[in-house]
Amino acid sequence: MPWWASLYIAFILMSLPFGLVTIHRLEQDLLHPVGGLVSSLLSVSFVMSYFLPELLPYQGIQTWLLLGFVLGWDGYSFLRLKDRLSEVIEQAGESVDMQGASFFVGLILILPAYIWGFLVCIRAVA
Repeated sequence: MPWWASLYIAFILMSLPFGLVTIHRLEQDLLHPVGGLVSSLLSVSFVMSYFLPELLPYQGIQTWLLLGFVLGWDGYSFLRLKDRLSEVIEQAGESVDMQGASFFVGLILILPAYIWGFLVCIRAVA
């Protein structure tokens, strides 16, 4: 595995606790942090499987279901957290535009995992 892919995996794993704590504080339940944990770990496994297919040999159509879960959960989480953060910011009496920059930064950071997941899915059914 290239060093930059290992660095990317390390970045995802290091940001995971902050994300889980933030989601738990905003949602006050266990479903959202557990869903975020599963989505992040699946994203990491897609990256690892792309470079080390003998270590994580995804095979079959169910791989597409896993990628679908990751994409669906991340999309749902983005929409849900955008609404919850807007509520929290309004309650604090501040105004922040969260539409533009935060969405694109998040998308750029997670896009490589989606691409590697897509490539792993293609290889899994081929």
